[in-house]
Amino acid sequence: MDVAQGFEGLVDEVQKSFGEDIVALRRDIHREPELGFDTKKTAEKILAALEGLPLEIETGVAENGIVATLKGGGEGPTIALRADMDALPIHEETGLPFASGTDGKMHACGHDGHTSMLVGAAKTLSQGPLRERLNGTVKFVFQPAEEGGGGGRVMVEEGVAEGIDQIFALHLWPGLAFGTAATKAGPIMAAADKFEMEIKGTGGHGAMPHLSADAVVIAAHVATALQTIVSREVDPVQPAVLTIGEIGAGTAFNIIPETARMGGTVRTIDDDLRHRLPERMEELAKGVARAMRADAELDYTFSYPVTRNDPESAALALKVAGSLFGEDRAVELAHPSMGGEDFAFFLQKLPGAYIWLGVGDVSGLHTPQFAFDEDILPQGAALLTAIALEALSD
Repeated sequence: MDVAQGFEGLVDEVQKSFGEDIVALRRDIHREPELGFDTKKTAEKILAALEGLPLEIETGVAENGIVATLKGGGEGPTIALRADMDALPIHEETGLPFASGTDGKMHACGHDGHTSMLVGAAKTLSQGPLRERLNGTVKFVFQPAEEGGGGGRVMVEEGVAEGIDQIFALHLWPGLAFGTAATKAGPIMAAADKFEMEIKGTGGHGAMPHLSADAVVIAAHVATALQTIVSREVDPVQPAVLTIGEIGAGTAFNIIPETARMGGTVRTIDDDLRHRLPERMEELAKGVARAMRADAELDYTFSYPVTRNDPESAALALKVAGSLFGEDRAVELAHPSMGGEDFAFFLQKLPGAYIWLGVGDVSGLHTPQFAFDEDILPQGAALLTAIALEALSD
């Protein structure tokens, strides 16, 4: 099926043939969320949903990940479609009848939807007529530990990217019009790094601050000073974020603590800036701390690199989305998000594209209230299907 011929009716066909299965799988996964690499039950649900399809299945990839391979009717390249499987350590407050049954764990980033959409694409592409149209091979990659665990990196290290010519992934996106696909060439998500910092002063009695170097006060000054790096040392037209999300110290109201700790994240698009910031953060923190009779130590981790789309792959995704949904529902983004995504590890090795699929004005990602209209699921499955068909159409 050539994109010029269009994909009219594909969404309806997916809905008719597999819509109920996709929704049921999503709800089943949502009820039992799992974190990080510990996605054994989720993997079992995926394997059960794929049973009977003409797939070569590899399990135990990155602990509980799955790679399912579909060979098409003709010879050609190999493309991959990837979905993330893991949930978040959040207590759900949606009130859904299929809400999380595990306290403190929730699918608050749509990974249950991503996984079910990819299963829907596997079911659709495995059907005889569509499978015969594939001039090449499709790998369906189900990845654990996207939420901070670096499962994408582990999958790449274990060789999942080898032999693949192009790769695509979808992410449900609040704030983007329902059923609208959006992407762009180049950076679409920021590098997402993390840091911890310890302020080392001297403790003392709360009534005698002159005899101590108050780590709490010093930490407050350091936290404020760190904000000037982005506001006063980074080109205003260059995106960068430095956020302190954790700060803590002390054991009692009348004791000046010896140490204080803070943790946060740094987001950048430019690689040179990304690697310059840690040194500057440490210099500034140590300077402030030492001026106040203390010291500061920085522990900085380069976590997820920039998610950088291949221009040709992004163009293919937009062209397919326009044919499938209508040109008004295929949007080229003007700017990247400063959120991070470990699909970046695949895109460091392979050409490909990361695509947002709008779910409208709903509660944001990573919130206890995040929920979406399940009518988006067959649309996402159809988009993944259409991308594979177009990528392997020659």
